Amino acid sequence: MEPENVEFSCGIVLPAGGCGLRMKSPIPKQYKYVADKPLIFYTLYAFQRLFWVEFIIVVVGECYFEWMKNFSKEHGFDKVTVVIGGETRHRSIFNGIKEIPKVCKKPDIILIHDAVRIVAEEELVRKIAVSAKTYGAAGVTRPLISTVIAVDSNQFLAESLDRSLYRASEMPQGFRYSVIKQAYEQCTEEDFLYGTECLLLAMKYSNVKAHIIEGNSSLWKVTLKKDLYTAEGVLKGKHVYFLEQIKIVRLNWLVKFL
Repeated sequence: MEPENVEFSCGIVLPAGGCGLRMKSPIPKQYKYVADKPLIFYTLYAFQRLFWVEFIIVVVGECYFEWMKNFSKEHGFDKVTVVIGGETRHRSIFNGIKEIPKVCKKPDIILIHDAVRIVAEEELVRKIAVSAKTYGAAGVTRPLISTVIAVDSNQFLAESLDRSLYRASEMPQGFRYSVIKQAYEQCTEEDFLYGTECLLLAMKYSNVKAHIIEGNSSLWKVTLKKDLYTAEGVLKGKHVYFLEQIKIVRLNWLVKFL
């Protein structure tokens, strides 16, 4: 099957302000080193190399603002703009969305991804972008593996859910710019504090139902300490490829400024 063509403007909002609570580390997981690079390097590279991605807005904690600007410049990530995030994930994403007019007058599609999801296969990213253009919003999911149960307030089993009816929501997710902008502009304080699903906000505030694409086992993120070892194993298989491609990225960046 021929790959989907992206014939419209597309940008990335990459929230990277997580504080690593589940990893129980003073260093946020996106800045942990794996295979001689911080995790966020591999995520940035995955989108920097896509010629049809015009910009990448990285949303970071205030203490990493200067570091990220210098890091992006050092590694030739010339599509990157760095902004300071908010107190929650949704506030950080909204800060990224508000920055968009400063880097692109009116993009067609915005993809939202996680800094700790280092594998972003181009074929899947293309499908999400094209689907978002067609339907207004698009997401990727995986089947649930374990049985899902509901527990009551006394910690007793309330019910067992039919897992065939549910999916695990993954990233990236894609939206028409107008859809995601409108959704975040109408968010309530409760949405900003407790919300977790961008696709739901699009449905709630922009009246757009997301088209769902079935994903594969590559859709995982670094959450716990043990995931760092998984990431290292994945990256070791791509090490030579990364080295060669990094040279190309750096050369392109140098040529631009010669």
